[in-house]
Amino acid sequence: MNNKVLLLLIAFLLPVLVAIGQKPFIEGTIKYKVTFEAADNKAYNGTYTFTFKNGQIRKELKLTNGFQDIVLINTNNNTIYSLRNKNGKMFAIQLSMEEMTERQKQYKGYSITEETGKEKMFAGKKGIKSLVRYKNGMSSELYLNKDWYAEKSIAFERFPDARFIPLMYSYKDDARGFSMQMEVESISEEPVENSMFRIPEDYRIISNEEYKQLSRQ
Repeated sequence: MNNKVLLLLIAFLLPVLVAIGQKPFIEGTIKYKVTFEAADNKAYNGTYTFTFKNGQIRKELKLTNGFQDIVLINTNNNTIYSLRNKNGKMFAIQLSMEEMTERQKQYKGYSITEETGKEKMFAGKKGIKSLVRYKNGMSSELYLNKDWYAEKSIAFERFPDARFIPLMYSYKDDARGFSMQMEVESISEEPVENSMFRIPEDYRIISNEEYKQLSRQ
């Protein structure tokens, strides 16, 4: 086998071997430390915890100003609830899976360029410095890890169908006027209790429209 044929064979097999080495993150917890900048330019620190179990995802954002938001996603029955505390009253706001997946479409078809030799450790995991470019012209830097990928595309809104886990990244939401910088604090593959994905009994289930009306009062 000559060198040219050998190089072509390696180029063909390398992506396959990388993919084989990857595994879906099915059950466990990924915790990020967060810097959240609000529309009024005030910054708050906090944590953003992603918990996974067999198609269920719990996202819990906690900030130092007391803000807390928990989102429960069940891809098995296509339901999403946002758990909120409004003036001491507990609400489970029913959101639309269709709207969330539609919103994610703008980030599909992105490209990733990795910077060779620019690696950094996060919580004991190797992060590869990369640049993500979206079809709408937006771009952003991130560090990613290829050992795992999110089992469900909806897990990371900005990275649909990603074959990696983002370790450090930032994004800006112009519509809602905030930005977030996230850096992984821990990644744990371990059993998770089913109760993490249930709506607590003291929460009242309401539609998003009902909650918007209450917020205007």
